[in-house]
This record gives sequence, structure tokens and C-alpha cells, in this order.
Amino acid sequence: MNSIPKDIIYFVPHYTENGDSVLILFLSGEKKIVPMSIRSFSKKLYSLYAIDCQAIKKLISQRIGQKNLLPIVLPDATFIPVKTRKAVVKTDPIFGYVNMSQIFRIDDKIDHFEMLLRCGAVLRCLGSAKYFKKRITLASVITDYLQGIWSQGALIIKEECELENVFGLE
Repeated sequence: MNSIPKDIIYFVPHYTENGDSVLILFLSGEKKIVPMSIRSFSKKLYSLYAIDCQAIKKLISQRIGQKNLLPIVLPDATFIPVKTRKAVVKTDPIFGYVNMSQIFRIDDKIDHFEMLLRCGAVLRCLGSAKYFKKRITLASVITDYLQGIWSQGALIIKEECELENVFGLE
């Protein structure tokens, strides 16, 4: 994957005959299936910016007070986790990610909600629209915070992540 993340509208887990894959919708309207897990895909997004995945997740977790289902915050895009399918087996990934800037409207239904995206696409999501809106708020707060840090440079990120002893020196 060599695409710029801001061109991605969403990426969700997708079943194929070869196993789990990731379905990506781009701003151009093109859909692409990539044969890797959601976890590997999100790590690859961070690696495009040379961001330490574990360090940024720790920082995000501390700032929003949540350990799981963290947003993926990059310098030019923020992706919010959303439940998009039911697991066939217990270990199947069920959460995909939506580019926060591409969300136009959220319509609550009886047993799910639908997300209307700026490109006109509709993503059917499981769970509560109210809870998803809370995730949007948390993602906005952490995005604003990290944008401020990134504008000051990498040294500040190092300090914020409490990584002074990065090389294990005493």
C-alpha cells in the first residue's frame, strides 16, 4: 500500500476465500482488497509516517483514558474504529476504520446505524450510533492535541511519550 492515507475513506475487515483481508474505499471511488489483517494494515499506515505504533497508542490511550478501540491518528488523517461485521469465529476482527473527515451524517436505525460519507457511499455499521459519536468526539480531541505536537516537531513527541530512555541507558 503506497497510497496517501488522507485519500482513504475507510478500511474494513473483509472475508475472502484466502482468509481475512482489508477492503479499502478511496476518494476516487475505487475499492481495493488487500490480503492482510486490519492490525497489519494499521501498522503499515503508521510506518508510512515513521511513527512508532506502540508509542503513539500509549500516548493516545493516556490522553483519552481508554485502552481499546483507539483512533488511528496520523498527521493528515484520523481514522475512527467502527464495528462493521459479526465474527464468524471468535478471533475474527470485526472493527474497521473510517476517515473522520469523510463522515457526513450518521443515521440511527433499529439494530444498526448507517454512516453517509462525503463521497455518497453508505457504510452499514453495527452497534450504537450514540457510542460512535462519542468516539468521534474523543478522536477530535486527540487529533487537535497531536496536531499541536507535530507542528512543534518530533522532539516534543518523544517527551510526551515518556521515551527519554529510548536506548536503555541509565
